[in-house]
Amino acid sequence: MIGLNKYSLPLLLAALLIGQGCKALLPGSRAMAGASAWGEPTWGEAVEGLQCRLRADRRTWRLTETPSFSFDIRNRGKRTFAFWPAHKLEFCQIEFDGKWHRWPSPVTIDSQVWPLAPGAQYNGVTIELDKRFKIDIKPGKHIVRVAFSPEGVRVVSNPVGIEILRPD
Repeated sequence: MIGLNKYSLPLLLAALLIGQGCKALLPGSRAMAGASAWGEPTWGEAVEGLQCRLRADRRTWRLTETPSFSFDIRNRGKRTFAFWPAHKLEFCQIEFDGKWHRWPSPVTIDSQVWPLAPGAQYNGVTIELDKRFKIDIKPGKHIVRVAFSPEGVRVVSNPVGIEILRPD
């Protein structure tokens, strides 16, 4: 049996982190994002004070269903941004298993604009994996993120895990 003392555990942990197999567990890695996707939703990284958070309406979906999410956006910065909730799908990008998808056609805006002023926050904006994004949804576990670019500032959500069930 190996004897352990107060120096053994930190040295063992450092050796593991240096090894090739543990690079996947370092912050910012794809494996770390995958692990955090199944936990409690957190706010994505702030860009000019903007942050967004994605929450799955459910974790499991049938293959015949369209997965949906609730999206929150907040402004902790000093600038007011324009947000078009009626055109949320046309203005967002959806990352599905590491591949980004955009709305397929140009967008014409003819709807109300919500000001996203400093300190403002909008909660529960619905986002769906609409077929027009041309996402190839297959059975299995998947990681989803969304990105919005109000006035040229791209803000990306936290990763969220969902599972698509195999047909019966």
